[in-house]
Amino acid sequence: MKIQTTIRAVVILICSAFVIASCKKDSSSNCSTTTGKGGSVTRFTIAKSYLYVVSNHFLYVYSLNDPSKPNLVHTSDLNYDIETIYPYNDTYLFLGTRTGLYVYSIDKPDAPTLIGQAQHARSCDPVVVNDSVAFVTLKSNGNCGPATPGLYIHDITDVTHPIVKDSIPLPDPGGLGLQDSILYVCCGTNGMKVFNVKKPYSPVLLSTKSDGNYLDVIPYNGILICAMDDGVLLYDIRNPSTPVMIKEIAD
Repeated sequence: MKIQTTIRAVVILICSAFVIASCKKDSSSNCSTTTGKGGSVTRFTIAKSYLYVVSNHFLYVYSLNDPSKPNLVHTSDLNYDIETIYPYNDTYLFLGTRTGLYVYSIDKPDAPTLIGQAQHARSCDPVVVNDSVAFVTLKSNGNCGPATPGLYIHDITDVTHPIVKDSIPLPDPGGLGLQDSILYVCCGTNGMKVFNVKKPYSPVLLSTKSDGNYLDVIPYNGILICAMDDGVLLYDIRNPSTPVMIKEIAD
């Protein structure tokens, strides 16, 4: 969709700007890893001074030691349809694919290594994680496959063996974001679901926001950035459980 392409392009530019700025301020060759934040349906991320990009079947690793000239240092040929990439703690990359959740270690950041996976029925697969839990949405409409649509919750205490612990049926779930113990799940024209996940295997639905067609969300510095099919909505989430809309940006 046009808005998804726009959002991704903006995020790339923002990430690049922050990388360059942090490197200029630092005389060393290492760039800051606090370069920005992507959504759950993005195909690129930055960690440990490297840019990780996924296409349908490949994982590309670019060195950002000179951020003005990203250097391709590694390519992995993967045998699954990659949908999304999500980093965690400069330690792991979580790849959402149409056949499962895959976990890569970036202990060697220029050569990610597969260390764990959890299979599911063919479906689209955005993912966000915290210390011990991965939240995944699966949908079955369009080209995504036959999986039962909903929110799937994985125990990743042993990151090499993710285990599905619970699932909640949801209509047309897509992008999702996590702020503290609050999970935001986009359900297209069915609204954005706001869950309390303090007890992660027993999510409590707090509310549903119904301000448009929600595609993806990014919680960032007290603001929830929502990609819609016709623009962007910004919510104040200084109280994460009670999003308050503060601005609409038309596409």
